[in-house]
Amino acid sequence: MITDLSYLKTMSGGDAKFIAEMIGLFAEQVDEYSELMPELLKEKDYDGLSKLAHKAKGSVAVMGMKEVENLLKELEKLAHESIKTEQYEGMVNEFLEKIRLAVAELEVISLQSNHD
Repeated sequence: MITDLSYLKTMSGGDAKFIAEMIGLFAEQVDEYSELMPELLKEKDYDGLSKLAHKAKGSVAVMGMKEVENLLKELEKLAHESIKTEQYEGMVNEFLEKIRLAVAELEVISLQSNHD
């Protein structure tokens, strides 16, 4: 599992409707990140990339994606300083792949909880 919803479940008191809303919001944000990150990378807008990585870090943290959160933390720091720029593309691609997998995983979780 890529996600761990225990924080979300604790924070919401197990409110299934709230959790479903948060999953929906995350899925929308994934669309935004998938569109904007490659654009910022292509334009070499490293400040924008750093800021978007910071924003995305909060989203993945709520979904319990610690490994992806750490990846974004590193991308945010490097892009802020515009260093090791050759690593950004790989980091962005890894991030985008993991969040796509997370959305698929969360959709299955949502469907299961709707049938419980």
